[in-house]
Amino acid sequence: MKQTSLAILFAVFFLSLGFPAWSQERFNFSFETPIARPWYRLGDSTVFKTVIDHDVYYNGKGSLRVESLKKSSGFGGVMVGLPSNLKGDSIRLSVMIKRENVTASSVVNVMLRIDPEIFFDNMAKREVRGTKDWENFTVTAKLNPDKTEGISLAFFLSGEGKVWFDDVIVTVDGKDITKETGKFVPFAKKDPVESGITDFNNSPEIDQRLVDLGRIWGFLKYRHPAVAQGKLDWDQYLFKSIHAVITAQDHQTVEAYYATLLDSLGTIQEYPKPKMEHMIYEVDYSWIDKLSFKKDLKDKLKRIRYTNFDKHHYFSFANGIGNVLFHNEKKYDNIQSADAGFRLLTLFRFWNMVEYFSPNKDLTEPNWNEVLKISVPEMILSRDDKSYGLAVLKMLSRVKDAHTGLWSRPKALQSYYGTYHLPAQIRIVEGKAVVTRLLAVNDGVNMLQVGDVLMGKENKKIGEIKDSVWTYIATPNEAVTNREFAARLMMSNSDLVPIKLIRNGREMEVNVPAVPLNQFRAPQTDTVAYKMLDNNILYIKHSLLTSKMLEENMDEWSKVKGVVIDNRNYPRDFLVFKLGALLLPKPTDFVRFTNTNLSQPGTFIMSPALQVGKETNDYYKGKIAVLVNEDTQSSAEYHVMAYQTSPSVKVFGSQTAGADGNVSYIDLPGNLKTSITGLGVYYPDQSKTQRVGIKIDHLVSPTIKGIKAGQDEVLNAALEYLNK
Repeated sequence: MKQTSLAILFAVFFLSLGFPAWSQERFNFSFETPIARPWYRLGDSTVFKTVIDHDVYYNGKGSLRVESLKKSSGFGGVMVGLPSNLKGDSIRLSVMIKRENVTASSVVNVMLRIDPEIFFDNMAKREVRGTKDWENFTVTAKLNPDKTEGISLAFFLSGEGKVWFDDVIVTVDGKDITKETGKFVPFAKKDPVESGITDFNNSPEIDQRLVDLGRIWGFLKYRHPAVAQGKLDWDQYLFKSIHAVITAQDHQTVEAYYATLLDSLGTIQEYPKPKMEHMIYEVDYSWIDKLSFKKDLKDKLKRIRYTNFDKHHYFSFANGIGNVLFHNEKKYDNIQSADAGFRLLTLFRFWNMVEYFSPNKDLTEPNWNEVLKISVPEMILSRDDKSYGLAVLKMLSRVKDAHTGLWSRPKALQSYYGTYHLPAQIRIVEGKAVVTRLLAVNDGVNMLQVGDVLMGKENKKIGEIKDSVWTYIATPNEAVTNREFAARLMMSNSDLVPIKLIRNGREMEVNVPAVPLNQFRAPQTDTVAYKMLDNNILYIKHSLLTSKMLEENMDEWSKVKGVVIDNRNYPRDFLVFKLGALLLPKPTDFVRFTNTNLSQPGTFIMSPALQVGKETNDYYKGKIAVLVNEDTQSSAEYHVMAYQTSPSVKVFGSQTAGADGNVSYIDLPGNLKTSITGLGVYYPDQSKTQRVGIKIDHLVSPTIKGIKAGQDEVLNAALEYLNK
């Protein structure tokens, strides 16, 4: 195939990609884990087979194998997009290639592409073909960060034969991008790197002034028509306002500043309070009356409460769903260290997003108003990058939402998160930290054993470790708290981790070699989407089940004695209405939502019940057991709610995450990423799921004894029920 035609094809393909937010652990350049997003398969799967080969590889434990299944002039392989914000002079792609019987009219391709039309090379001119053992190939290009919109790599075979790819290394100016976090930098050079607010001494009076400012700034951001148009740089207004209120000599000066600010935004028409039915809770503007300002100024603020507009610069709502979508928030990803102004911007931006758009604001701990008061001095005093990062974690944890965490990993927090991973999976079982699964280690010897109970780690008792991380992790309920704490226990900053444990009733100490995080690969769990168990019981793993599998197998599955649907994972396909309809004889209420709206953000309305199912006699009439645990979160919980409307369904397991509802994503200064649950999700009887979790018919939790014996006690309880 000619290079020009391939360039056109990849241009079309590239423009169709929506590259996800990157974490460096997801590159999978070693080709040891299954091909999944952000990788995409290329070509016709009936002509080309593209798989991970664990028998033939150059390094590690796997390689990418592409082979033609029949004669073809087409191509097959994989493609991945890199983050476009790569800083440097040059990029170099290196890969080891082994080929076998690649015909004379065929060629092995390695592509590096930088768009728009900055660089393209797929090695077609090198005519890599024939049969040859492992050989290194490289492609190098000059970077142009100011013009780059996308960078993509591809590894494929054009024509006939078989080829293996392994040991991919991408470097920028000689540094491996999977190890050098500093290689990812912003383009937004026009955004300031400093707010102009340097560190200052706080006091109770200054703190209260800033609490008032945070409220007023957010209120004007979301309610004033002049701000809604997007013509004002509202972040810069905040920085100016911070300077004004912290330098004001007295309260009268502060009040005069706000009066001038409101006048500068222009007079507005006063709208009456809108009438709304089915309110769960109403936006609270009582804080305006509590401000220590004159009545005239408070009246000016009150005039803004019920303004009306057709659209807003900073938010909209997802069509057909209703969760908030935040827009036009500057990321400031070129700031190297957040000064006092940026730290307060982080707090005020996030606090007001929750204040006006979280359907679960009433579930925060402490009360959301108190969070603002607590967080202001914390942000002021967080004068180094690590303490600032920890202050952000504290702020996020107070939402008590399993959807809310710091999804980006700032360099300053690497030591907090840890740079090494223990070669084991740990869960909290019967209130104790227990090894539930071992991971492969390079020398073949794992110092831990399944069933080990950890008593201490790195000279700290397990209870002490929990106390030290409690304020920084999501703690909406006991299930998520244990899940997140167990995840922290698996991390370390040392390659050799001293651990005190109990094994078979005997206390002992072991030094456990840990795996560098950039080399760690999560183990592949069961890859079988469905299988038949004894006594004609069908087992389905929801994370692997697809709509196509349902269509192809439902006739056969309708004849089984019973079904296990394992929802201790995240669904691969959205099957609420497809699978749910197969379990019910008629439409049935299964969920209600609460959401806010453009005219009155902060006021949440309860929707009518949504139904699942249809009128039919052709539905599954056998017994069904659904399995859940702390890993059942968000879409997984939503699926269970639909399934359990069937009287044939019983839910087995332990408390779920209690974070149902679509996610709304948030950008914070410094390119920090977080999110909140954007919809309130309730059962038809209006009982909550947030922080509570899904209703469970049979509470079953793993035991240490069962783990040591290799038993899945939740599955066993479900099978016992189905076999009765």
